[in-house]
Amino acid sequence: MRAFLKIEGLTDDNSVAVTSALNAVEGVVDAEVSVEDAMASVLYDVRADVAALVAAVKRAGYDARAL
Repeated sequence: MRAFLKIEGLTDDNSVAVTSALNAVEGVVDAEVSVEDAMASVLYDVRADVAALVAAVKRAGYDARAL
């Protein structure tokens, strides 16, 4: 499954933190963050869900919502 998240306040300086937070979620296979689009594309399996992905971004200090 793939999810797309809009991330508020994303900059080059914090994109690594957001990517790391997403990759730390159990079930995430790959997370790619685009600073230009302020978005993340996340490939995940059944152990993860969109709510867990949004929560991980929020714990990293940024607002996120699923698209």
